[in-house]
Amino acid sequence: MTRLTHDQDMTSWLQLLSAIEEAEAGHGTARLTEISLSIYGSLATAQFQITQLRARIHMLAATASGRSA
Repeated sequence: MTRLTHDQDMTSWLQLLSAIEEAEAGHGTARLTEISLSIYGSLATAQFQITQLRARIHMLAATASGRSA
């Protein structure tokens, strides 16, 4: 999955806020659900990538400390 540009990221959050306002005004929750699921998917992907990066950093640190010993 490609990273969102700043403009796309801002648009996603603005869409979410707009959908929340529409749902609060009684205009239904279909759009809110759609955007929320999209954002949830993006967050899950980001969390997975963070976990992978942490593992790689841990391995690099272990390798580096093994070399300096």
